[in-house]
Amino acid sequence: MRQTCIGAIESSLYTRLPHLRARVWTLVLPVGLLCGQAKSASAANDPTLKWQLAARETKLQPGPSKAVVRHAVPESLPPLPALPSAPLYSETFWTAFADQDISTLRQAAQTEPEAGFAEAMTLLAAGNVESAEAAFLAVSRQQNDFNVAVAAQVMLATTLRYQRKWTELRDLPLNSKLGPDDRNITSDLESWGKAFAGAEREVTTFPDKSVSLPLKISSVGTPMIRVRLNGKEYDFWLDTGASITVVSSAVAKDAKITALSPDVLNVHTFAGSAPVKAAVLQRLEFGPIVLANSPAVIIDESLMYLRSSAEGVPQRGIRVDGIIGWDTIRQFDLTMDYLKGSITLSRPELRSMTESQQNLSWLGRPFVEVRSKTAGKLHFTLDTGSQVTFLNAAVLERTPMTTRSSDNRVFGIAKTGRQTSRVVPFMAVEVGGQSLKLHDVIVYGPVHSGLINSDGILGSDMARYGTIHIDATNGVFTIGESGDADDATE
Repeated sequence: MRQTCIGAIESSLYTRLPHLRARVWTLVLPVGLLCGQAKSASAANDPTLKWQLAARETKLQPGPSKAVVRHAVPESLPPLPALPSAPLYSETFWTAFADQDISTLRQAAQTEPEAGFAEAMTLLAAGNVESAEAAFLAVSRQQNDFNVAVAAQVMLATTLRYQRKWTELRDLPLNSKLGPDDRNITSDLESWGKAFAGAEREVTTFPDKSVSLPLKISSVGTPMIRVRLNGKEYDFWLDTGASITVVSSAVAKDAKITALSPDVLNVHTFAGSAPVKAAVLQRLEFGPIVLANSPAVIIDESLMYLRSSAEGVPQRGIRVDGIIGWDTIRQFDLTMDYLKGSITLSRPELRSMTESQQNLSWLGRPFVEVRSKTAGKLHFTLDTGSQVTFLNAAVLERTPMTTRSSDNRVFGIAKTGRQTSRVVPFMAVEVGGQSLKLHDVIVYGPVHSGLINSDGILGSDMARYGTIHIDATNGVFTIGESGDADDATE
């Protein structure tokens, strides 16, 4: 039986595209760990499969306090023309936004607010986070188009959290004409800003040379690394699908980690909601690399204990000490070699890159560009906490791709689970110039119209094709060396 595993901790925003003047916005803050196995079960076409537990939709990752400008706005995109400010709903505009089609987003802008929003998204996609923040702020304050103002407000909050600008997030300025429902959209995000506003700034200390450490693989296939937390050693999962670093309450007690305040941040899991508290890890060590005052959340240890009937999971379950999330991972130039059992961590250096070399971007969560002869350009969420790669059924609605029945049950924490009923038997893709053959890709959803759509999940099974290299500073994700993997054909 094929094993799957998905681990995550995050804040997520889901939104349906505005239809004329009507909007339906939903704020979800999921937390969870999922693990599963291929198994006979009845079909369930449930869009909450793992994303309301493992939360893969537009997560709000904090990151280094100083923004890194990766590259300039692509020169191939022409400047936006002056446009009228009258609000007009454009299905093309909002679909391009959700599908990360920046070029179409710019071309479809019909008003000044839409043009400003498109410019802000262009800056964000290019890695110019601080400039994008300023642009989102300006658009969120305009009074002519509430749809755009609300979307800009959400993306502004997202970029503030990404940069760990907690005080600014707490004091987020709101458009004076937004109604009560619109004002509630960012209220939960502001609570995260309030919780972390008193935290000291994180300081990372790198040695002069790269650091090579042992890489462990859990019984459900997720990468693990030994860390020292306030002088004590623990095994933490490495999960790019997690927005923030997490520790169980048992580890927090053992390592003498206390919450920043009594304020409770409510998050949603697969089984319901769960309370977490903001915390700071005074000293987190990866060998000689030291992170001081690293933001994290504390979760009850019962939610960090994986229990399922999946093959390879002991009857007593798997205890998870903690999770190293994207907020920390993105600060490294990181290479994982599953075969040799090693991980190399280096200080990232900004390099001159061409647009064609960059296939990793952050638009509320890390996305990797995946190309398919059948489906064209796709954007998959990068999730090393997922043992296998998944495909959003929404892709099948626009692509003639063959599927077959192969019922799967996906197990979650707290003895929860969901069922899926389809797989794509074969999918030839190209990732970072590497041709790959994917077999029996589990289909979930369909999940439509997230704030930023995801076409699938790029899991740790990519490691079978070689080493996994993640360089968020320069927007690069690669697998092995050119020629290591089989040539893909269709």
